[in-house]
Amino acid sequence: MSEMISLYDYTGYPDRNERGQKVNAYAQLRKQPYEKRILDFNGMEVFLYTKEFLDEYFKIEKIFNK
Repeated sequence: MSEMISLYDYTGYPDRNERGQKVNAYAQLRKQPYEKRILDFNGMEVFLYTKEFLDEYFKIEKIFNK
């Protein structure tokens, strides 16, 4: 399995427009594995997904945002 990364790691910026919730809902629908990580600087919990899954999500997001 490939490395697990956060949405921030993938996009390079913080969550916008509740995208994280949409990614998580899609991950559940697709039964994608995920991990969780606690951020050292603020204690927030973030979800981690494979790069391949995030690639898929963003392709689909583009289709729906047209």
